[in-house]
Amino acid sequence: MINCRTVNAWLEMAQDDEVFIDTDDINHEAITNMWSFSPTDEETPQIHAADIVEFIGQVIAARRSALAGKDMLFYCWHDAQCRQLRFSLVSRSHGRLPFGCELRETQDMALIAERVVNGDWRIEDPMQAPSEEGDEQEAAPFVLPVFVVAVP
Repeated sequence: MINCRTVNAWLEMAQDDEVFIDTDDINHEAITNMWSFSPTDEETPQIHAADIVEFIGQVIAARRSALAGKDMLFYCWHDAQCRQLRFSLVSRSHGRLPFGCELRETQDMALIAERVVNGDWRIEDPMQAPSEEGDEQEAAPFVLPVFVVAVP
């Protein structure tokens, strides 16, 4: 059970949303199925990474129930530029996720939850956020961590 009122409200909005399937256009499918979440300054202190893990788990369970017999991928990531937690679904038949950057896929939802809650939402000044890369790594290409799970 989620102990945060804000995250419960997000769950009520998102869990039963209709899923759009377009096996011919991955971008249309991804954009139509995308949800994004970002708390207000007042809501932020009440949100914990464990709430986000539980929230995403419940959304996945709802999608699995609604999409029985469909072959989809649920994916979730931290959009640092927008300071948002985002998730979407695409058909597995596309054979990829709809990103133009290099990805690091993970089955560890806590990685994304920690990143968004403690590495972004709780930082007073986002411009002062600690770099995840050392100075020597600055020239390295951007790699986006994405939680991915099949939703058959």
